Amino acid sequence: MVFRLDSLPLHLRAALIRLLRVFLIILLSSPAIAETRKIQFDNGDIYEGEVDDDRRTGTGVYIWANGNRYEGDFANNAMHGNGTYTWKDGRVYTGDFVLDKREGHGELVWPNGDRYVGSFRASQINGEGRFVWANGDVYAGAFVAGERTGRGTFTWAGGNNYAGDFQRGVLHGVGTFAWSDERRYVGAFVNGLKSGQGRFEWPNGNRYEGEFRNDLREGIGRFFWRDDTVYQGEFAANRMHGFGVKIRPDGAKELQRWEQGTLRDSVQVIANPRCRLQIRGELWIFSSDRCINGLAHGKGLAVHPSGDRMIREGNFVLGHLIDGGVFSLRPQRG
Repeated sequence: MVFRLDSLPLHLRAALIRLLRVFLIILLSSPAIAETRKIQFDNGDIYEGEVDDDRRTGTGVYIWANGNRYEGDFANNAMHGNGTYTWKDGRVYTGDFVLDKREGHGELVWPNGDRYVGSFRASQINGEGRFVWANGDVYAGAFVAGERTGRGTFTWAGGNNYAGDFQRGVLHGVGTFAWSDERRYVGAFVNGLKSGQGRFEWPNGNRYEGEFRNDLREGIGRFFWRDDTVYQGEFAANRMHGFGVKIRPDGAKELQRWEQGTLRDSVQVIANPRCRLQIRGELWIFSSDRCINGLAHGKGLAVHPSGDRMIREGNFVLGHLIDGGVFSLRPQRG
């Protein structure tokens, strides 16, 4: 007996056609069931896992002839999804893969105990992450192409800590370095060294604000003692060197000349009515035995009453500056 569709009533025929259409849609949209196979390649590599249309797709294990091993998700013959890659040297990566590359979030562990958890891009440590060394050092922050670059925080096992900018693994930019003995520096770094404007604080209350070069206090700066005495002027190799003004808590000021931390000359910054000097509408202090008619005259030093500025080698004629530049004794703001 042969079943003929046209022998059915019209309403039944329409209902049966709708059912057949639904069945075909379900059949065509259902994923094919992958088979599990073991494949040994001519180069010695071995794959064991799911295969679809002769392509590694699904979950499986791939072992390279050199000893490396991957276990996890595959798609179209590539490591794709989530898995674990183990190198023959003992390194282990567990995390996301995209088309054979470590891409996304993952964890990489070295045989010596070093460990990184965070972002990967194109098989490199890239983005935000946390690196913990076996010795206890910890870095948390930005990475670019496997190196600490951008903002981050590094904590040494001994207790020192730095939070700020990094470039290719070294302190570079602006940041805060805190020592375990409570010393603290806030300011600029260049290639791992304090360079530029910064502030250094000691646990006893003293502090320095000003210029640094090659990790040393050098240039123009201000040193504050805990008793409120202030020296502002020139520094070199961490010591007062050159001219500066010391301001005592009672407001008394001294113009000083230092040489490698040793005081060579000092004079009180007090107005001399016999040597009046005015520059751009402001009164300055100048002292000399050669002043004429109560006016500054001759060559020498002049200092502003505030102690912020001085003229080191000035030429003055009857109360006027003829030659010489104004030199600031206060550092620029960082």
